[in-house]
Amino acid sequence: MIGLVDGDIIVFRAAFAAEKSEWHLTIPKDKEGKEVNMVFEYKREAMEELDKRLPGKLSRVEGEDFRLFPEVVLQPLSHALQNVKTLMEKIREENALNEFEVKVFLSSGPCFRHRVAKTRPYKGSRKDARRPTYEKEVRQYIIEQYDTYIAEDEEADDLLGIHATKEGPYGAIIITIDKDLDQVPGLKYNFMHDVAYEVSENQAWYNFCCQLLTGDSTDDIPGLPGIGPGKAKKALHGLEEDPQAMMEEVVRMYQIHSGKENWYEYLKEQGQLLYIRRKPGEMWEPPIDAEDPYILEGDMYG
Repeated sequence: MIGLVDGDIIVFRAAFAAEKSEWHLTIPKDKEGKEVNMVFEYKREAMEELDKRLPGKLSRVEGEDFRLFPEVVLQPLSHALQNVKTLMEKIREENALNEFEVKVFLSSGPCFRHRVAKTRPYKGSRKDARRPTYEKEVRQYIIEQYDTYIAEDEEADDLLGIHATKEGPYGAIIITIDKDLDQVPGLKYNFMHDVAYEVSENQAWYNFCCQLLTGDSTDDIPGLPGIGPGKAKKALHGLEEDPQAMMEEVVRMYQIHSGKENWYEYLKEQGQLLYIRRKPGEMWEPPIDAEDPYILEGDMYG
């Protein structure tokens, strides 16, 4: 058994765990006319204190009646690196793996999905998101200490899917907390919840079809307008054991509900953004003829 570790998750969790946010609350004049300067561990606690100090003041304006801002307290780099070691040791112990049976996979920057995305920039809303201070140092530590594979023009998820498929359903276990990888069949281990489970081939295709309908707001992939998890499950109800029938229903819904004349290209775009590769260089294609897109044909497995 080989453990295939989602290194991107390890990097962010280990690096962010070495940072602590403090919330600073300043009130120039509270209900008793006193100046207040306090520090809280959580924003919620600061807001509760603000309600006590300025009760009933519904029009209070930040910057005038009070100031509330976070400040990051950074622990030494050694704390972040120890976090990596702790996570990796837990992963090995819980899956009975030795150090030679673990492979770590990392993303490396823009990939083919950024070129595929036409409707919205892929992961565009993350552009200004704050990244952990020690991200580069933690990445380098993982590369130096573990058997690490770096994705080129694809993402760590794709390498995980490719290696898991190559090893077979019981030759490897994907170790992550990312539910997107549930569209790849095989064994999984969620190291945050300490849960091991298996995804069958049919379940994997069901998960992919659900994502085609709902999209993925985290990555700015819209899917079908107005279709959430509940409607997606309803649309695929009764088809869970028939991947071809599930895909036909997805195609039908894109034809009817996308609101686009070029719904075929839109479906293709969404699928290529969402699909996690099982083979090197693989690009998902709708199981229909582009020249006559209203006729479902072929095998979705290629």
